[in-house]
Amino acid sequence: MRYAPFLLMAFWFPAMAALGQGPANPAPRLADTASGRQTDSELIQQIESDWLKAERNTDPIVVERVLADDYVNLVPTGTGPGKATLLKNFREHAGETPPYSVQQEDMHVYLLGDTAVAAYLKIYIAKENKNVAREDTTHIFTKDGGIWKLRISRTSTHQGE
Repeated sequence: MRYAPFLLMAFWFPAMAALGQGPANPAPRLADTASGRQTDSELIQQIESDWLKAERNTDPIVVERVLADDYVNLVPTGTGPGKATLLKNFREHAGETPPYSVQQEDMHVYLLGDTAVAAYLKIYIAKENKNVAREDTTHIFTKDGGIWKLRISRTSTHQGE
């Protein structure tokens, strides 16, 4: 129960970050690496990096750009906030720094045609008391019109060290 505030923050701030986006900028399209453009795997990793920055800075512009309109957020207790709720929260707190730091570790990206899965460990550290919460995170993306969108997010408390 002592991690309840961390879990609340873990779901609240990502939602707020998604809501605080400005105009939507489409994600780069797939091109071959010989031309200097990113591969699909690199695009997914870039989207995840942008998502993490958005969470750190409560940036709703990234949330608007990254999330599909039918985004589903699966949390240990059921279904979490969708895109509209996340955008609303992020816009209300746009630019605010959350009371924790967050980082990603051990990311793996799996491509399955026009579907991609990113799986990694997300670590939250409270700024005030240095408590740590770890989440196993899985994001499922689909490509629509050549643009990757986050469709499903699933998190659970990480049980390992």
